[in-house]
Amino acid sequence: DMVLAAEKALQDTKASIKALRRQARQAVTLEEQHAIQEKIRQLEKQQRRQRQEIFQVEDEIMEKRDALIESLEKRLSQNTATETLFTIHWRVA
Repeated sequence: DMVLAAEKALQDTKASIKALRRQARQAVTLEEQHAIQEKIRQLEKQQRRQRQEIFQVEDEIMEKRDALIESLEKRLSQNTATETLFTIHWRVA
């Protein structure tokens, strides 16, 4: 779920960048184009951070999975020992 949310945010950012690039091509004045390019630069920084966040979330998930696998392996490799506690002798008469 965390990965899906992060990927959704990344897709939204990509769409915003695409829309801003379209606006930049249609900008009439240099000031307008400069402002749009500044917004694009900020969104690209945000996009890089979001990608890093996705990688971090995936790493956390992998670590949790590895820990679960390790605990399962420990349970599977439990040693059992038998020990005689007492002996019963009986005779049928």
